[in-house]
Amino acid sequence: MRAMSTGSLAIYEASNSTWRALSFHGLDGPVFDFTKVKDHVYAVGEFTATSDNATHTALNQQPINLSACTITGGNNAETDGFSDPHNIICTSGSDSAGNTWLMRDKLPGYYRIDFPFRATPSLLRLMNTMYEGRGTKSIRIEAAQNNQVLTMSYLDPTSRVEMFCSQTCPLPQDYNWHEFRFVDNAETLANITGVIVNIVDWYGMGGGFNKIELYQRDAQVYAIDAYNSSPCSSQGIRPSSQVSGNWQQTTAASYHGSYLTLGVNRNDISSATAQSATVTLVPFVPESGFYKLYMSIPGCQNTNTCLQRTSAKVTWLMNGKHSVVTTVTQHNLQDDEVEVLSGYVPASTMNFSSAIYVQLADANDLNAQAASAEVVVNSFRLERITSYTDLNGVLELYEDLTSNIQQDGPLYAPLDSGLPDGSAVYAATHGVFNSTNPEDTLFLGGQFFDSDQNYYSIAQYRGGEIKPLSNSGLWGDVRSMAYIDTSLYVGGSFNGTADFSLALSNVGEFNTTDQTWYPLVGGASGVVNSVVPYSPFGERAVAFTGDFRSVFAGDADAPVEIAVDGLAMWDALAGGWTNTPFLQGTPSLVYSDVWTDGRDSLAFAAGQFSAAAALEANGAVLLTPKQNIQAIDMMGFDLQPTEAGQFVVNSGMWYAKSNGSTPVLVVGGQFRTLDGGANVARLEDGKWRKLGDGVNGEVLTINNAANLLFVGGVANISADASDNEFAGLTVLDMDKERVYETQRLQGPDGTSADVRVNKVAIRADTSMVVVGGNFTAAGGMLSCPYICTLDINEGQWSPMATSSLIDQVTDLLFVGERLIVGGTFKNGTQPTRYLRQYDFGTNAWSDIDGADKLPGPVTVLTVASDGEETTDGYYIVGVSMDDASPYFLKYDGSTVISPQFTIGAHSTINGVLEVPRSRIPSSVLGSSSSSSGSLTRRADAPVIPPGYVLAISGDLYLPNGQRASSAFFYDNQWAPFMSTVQNDGSSGFISSVFFEIPPTNVYQRHRLSVALVVIIAIAIALGITFLIVLVGLVYIYLRNRREAAATASAASAALAATTAGGTTKTPLNATMLGAGAAAGAAGAAAGARNLQSNGYHNAARDTWGTDAVAGEPVSFDNIAPNTGRLNSGSPMGLAGLAAAGRKAAVSSDTYVQHDAGKKGDIKYDDANESLDSIFESAAAEAEAEAENEARERAASTGSLGSELAAAGGAAAYAMPAPRHYDGQDATGRSVSPDQSRTSMYRSDSTNPFEQRMAMRESQGAFPPAGPFSGGGDDGLGHVPMPSPRHMHSEQATAAALAGATGASLAMAKDVRRRSESASTRNTDADYSSSSRPSGESSVGGSSAHLPIRDSLKQHPVFYAKFTFSSRETGELGFRAGERVFVIDQSDEIWWMGVVDHGPDQPLEQGVFPATYVSSEPPKSTDWAELM
Repeated sequence: MRAMSTGSLAIYEASNSTWRALSFHGLDGPVFDFTKVKDHVYAVGEFTATSDNATHTALNQQPINLSACTITGGNNAETDGFSDPHNIICTSGSDSAGNTWLMRDKLPGYYRIDFPFRATPSLLRLMNTMYEGRGTKSIRIEAAQNNQVLTMSYLDPTSRVEMFCSQTCPLPQDYNWHEFRFVDNAETLANITGVIVNIVDWYGMGGGFNKIELYQRDAQVYAIDAYNSSPCSSQGIRPSSQVSGNWQQTTAASYHGSYLTLGVNRNDISSATAQSATVTLVPFVPESGFYKLYMSIPGCQNTNTCLQRTSAKVTWLMNGKHSVVTTVTQHNLQDDEVEVLSGYVPASTMNFSSAIYVQLADANDLNAQAASAEVVVNSFRLERITSYTDLNGVLELYEDLTSNIQQDGPLYAPLDSGLPDGSAVYAATHGVFNSTNPEDTLFLGGQFFDSDQNYYSIAQYRGGEIKPLSNSGLWGDVRSMAYIDTSLYVGGSFNGTADFSLALSNVGEFNTTDQTWYPLVGGASGVVNSVVPYSPFGERAVAFTGDFRSVFAGDADAPVEIAVDGLAMWDALAGGWTNTPFLQGTPSLVYSDVWTDGRDSLAFAAGQFSAAAALEANGAVLLTPKQNIQAIDMMGFDLQPTEAGQFVVNSGMWYAKSNGSTPVLVVGGQFRTLDGGANVARLEDGKWRKLGDGVNGEVLTINNAANLLFVGGVANISADASDNEFAGLTVLDMDKERVYETQRLQGPDGTSADVRVNKVAIRADTSMVVVGGNFTAAGGMLSCPYICTLDINEGQWSPMATSSLIDQVTDLLFVGERLIVGGTFKNGTQPTRYLRQYDFGTNAWSDIDGADKLPGPVTVLTVASDGEETTDGYYIVGVSMDDASPYFLKYDGSTVISPQFTIGAHSTINGVLEVPRSRIPSSVLGSSSSSSGSLTRRADAPVIPPGYVLAISGDLYLPNGQRASSAFFYDNQWAPFMSTVQNDGSSGFISSVFFEIPPTNVYQRHRLSVALVVIIAIAIALGITFLIVLVGLVYIYLRNRREAAATASAASAALAATTAGGTTKTPLNATMLGAGAAAGAAGAAAGARNLQSNGYHNAARDTWGTDAVAGEPVSFDNIAPNTGRLNSGSPMGLAGLAAAGRKAAVSSDTYVQHDAGKKGDIKYDDANESLDSIFESAAAEAEAEAENEARERAASTGSLGSELAAAGGAAAYAMPAPRHYDGQDATGRSVSPDQSRTSMYRSDSTNPFEQRMAMRESQGAFPPAGPFSGGGDDGLGHVPMPSPRHMHSEQATAAALAGATGASLAMAKDVRRRSESASTRNTDADYSSSSRPSGESSVGGSSAHLPIRDSLKQHPVFYAKFTFSSRETGELGFRAGERVFVIDQSDEIWWMGVVDHGPDQPLEQGVFPATYVSSEPPKSTDWAELM
């Protein structure tokens, strides 16, 4: 009765379905949580000590040996075989003679037991007799030594409640053991010498007993072995004693019982014989635990031996590793019981039992007058004591409480370093310290604190010490914890960390990796009592239960409150709250068994709820490839019932505009969304969002054609829906997120009040949409009863061929070009049909073979396949007209067949879907055959394709009595798969199962908006304008190119003629043109290098060779990339091409390369050949170009020679003869300073305009528009001219400039030949300025200097039409009529040029509008205006 008392703690062994009693009998307070760390289990709660003291000891463990007692009976029966009271001791016989004790008829009596020792009885067990109807009805228990009535307790057999009695204690008349517990105080029960069982009342003729047993509370072992265990005891290990040496049994008249005495002469005390005399006592210890050892010592006055009494040496072998020795003084005059030792003692087993050894101690305390010494041994008693009193909320236990290691010590203990006194620990869990130090750690949470150790409400125990967590823990109570991966999830009643650095609302996460606290978004609104891993939702799902009604999800800065009912689920992977299991009510605990291998998907729930389901999902769930269900939306953002409490999802689809579009889940029914949507919604980032303005009516079907989403359902044209009427069909433009206007459908009364659209089907590769339902017209004028087509391009309704439909269309299915229509067809007197087909190829209705046997309207049409691809077959589901039971058929491509199909008559089938058998877990289908269902008329064509099963959904009553929302049908048998429940706990149903499929291709014509058309027209006009301008620019470019080539040829011819002595009629040879061009190219290259070394300033750049904005070195390319001509934007633009005319037809690719990273002069790798390469390449290119242009012009005249002659003179530019401005003329003669004066206008010119400008120049300086400083020491900005090193090059140049003939022409031809060979050489140069002194030619040797003002004359000259005033830095200002030397025409609008305002003024360079200048000089009539 007391054996199972385990105070707040119990162990249930699932292996044998039994409860186990704990050896320490539980704890003195409640236990709240358990956790396991390796082979230890930690129990935590609000307790201080174990409950294993003497008051909680099992009462039936220490039997009193009744065989050694004196047994007497009062009023024994005179019947033979029933009069001896010993009959009922140690008997196992039946209620018969020799096995039963009876009393005399109709007389009371007693059964007396006198002990040969003193004992403390604890339990009396009696079995009644029923012999001949006799039996004891009631008893009274008395102490034998004084006849004191003892109080007893018993367990009422009917109420199972403990009852107390003293004068009359009832004894039922049956053959069961009945127990009576001694309940008086310890003083009353101690040292009882016997008990008397008085028979107060009886059954039949008299009382009696069949069996009797008597037990004492504590483990007792006697020195006289006959007093120990009864021979009929069921104990496996019986108490015993053994004696060695001269021990004598002593019986004193004044002492109740007998004991052993050892007497030794004083002189023999130390002898081996005296010291070896030993009494060994082995008690029976029923339970491992802590005990006190008491020794019973008879008083010395009993035998008048007080003078001889000395001390006894007591050795206690407590356990396998611990033995204690003590000395017990025996000088007591009266009988006494003294405490000897205390400690842990393991339970007695066959392997080990505790033992007590008693010997004679040294006679140090022996009276000096004594001639002999005496020690006595009576008995030892082991009293159970409390194991631990300093647990403070934590108890550590070994997982295996049957382990043999308990022989060495207890299997339970407190922490090495415990919590403070008064701690209440509500939660414990096991984890690791962190990832780098995976030390096993016990996390403890509750209501405790230690300000010295700086932890509050939560702490960690590792390395034998209690240590704080970050931020000193939490401010409040911790009720539960769960450790998952590397994080500790905590729930309770707290508002943040203990240092007030982080706010946490009743839940939080402690990451052990970075030892940091994190909030679970906004927390929970109330106390959290339980936090557990929830394995059915994944490895990192955490369930929270408690007294809270909302959690806060979303962003931490602005969390959204989500209503819950005491249960919330946190997804640690996603980092947010997620959907929960469905429990209709308030759960108090949700637990997932994560300890048991192979059962990690098992969950348990406890609390007040009436219905449960694996997942709470309002209207839609996701079925994974493994056929598991999971939430498809985020918690708090699911679909909600309407304000009227209606909730159903009827249809859904994965909307995709085209094959490449991202699909979006869209559903329809009766519901609302949190953002105000109604009856139709889309899933966006796990949240259901409204679609457009919603639909004010129940949605039955959804389909899409490209970007148009068709939503059909039950019309709502009631008065309260006037603001948002639903006429049964709404078309949404998903691109523009607005309604696509279409004409309404109407019923027979001309309104849309009774319209119902049941199905929308899309005809592939067309612009046709077919709508079926309950309506009769479209647009108010068009008659199309129950079925109509809509052209998505024109937005127009069209009827189909006349049908015999008399009632609404229930379903539509396209099979190729045929449309299968479910409805009610009636043609005259012919039988009613519920299924027909429409062929768009012939635009005609036709019957379907076998469809006339359909028993009622069709509700579901689903495509069928042969396992590989879709066929002409389809499945047909409907409702019988006779009993409203469902039927299931199949059209196999030729006729309708009826497979074997059995289902409850009350079932509703909403969907049929073929599913590969391999996708279904074997646990669902079992190990049955994988063959398909029944066969059609053709034996080789199964109804269900091989390897497939049918997934049927709805509200199904299966033949085996089960009710399911989804089940698999195969081999004419059912396998239930999914069941659903509604909020009120009633059964739910599945209305639709759909999956992601490619969208149906449609033909859609897009019309552009008016604004877009206008924009496109403007763009076309601008494009045409651009093309016209581009053609003009190309024309101008080509014209300038021809003019440049002609100018170069004419200049060369003119120079040649002048040098030859006036006018010559000899045509200029092409070779001479090439030589002249080569000389110009050499001069250009030399000029460019000198300008670079002398720091020529360009108004558009801050430094030579460096971009003014970016500050990066700029590499200038002297060659225009497309034409191969000299680039006017390069520094070469200021170099002199003395004999090449206005434009240079010379390419310098073969010999010029600027390196912006090297600020110095140019250095050639081969100084001996560099000038030859320059002259030869330039001459060859110029000559070739001149010849080509001459041939083109000669094509019409037929005379190449005359063209060459014309080219030499037609475009010649009268340039002044080259002059040196270093104080010498061309022949080296000295000239006067005024003659060396630099001027751009000559007063002796034959040009009137130049004379006028020279006159104006002499009257004063022009207003400067910007600085133009020359380089060099003389301030004149000389351009170094190349000095050829080879005589052939020198002669070729001289011949070109002087117009030489004869030998010179032959030399030019030699130059041409060498130029052809030079074209194959690599002439890339390596430039360096560090090896050449300033002012020296880059070619080599000293060179003459040409002033910058003369070098400008090689550029095209334009004349200012208008005055231009510069406003910004880099612009070139000039007055009308001034000459502008243009050095860059690459831009259409802005050109770059140089203006010379006079000899005393600096040159000015900059950009100016190209429209401000003209290539033609002003007419004489304009001079007055210009001046």
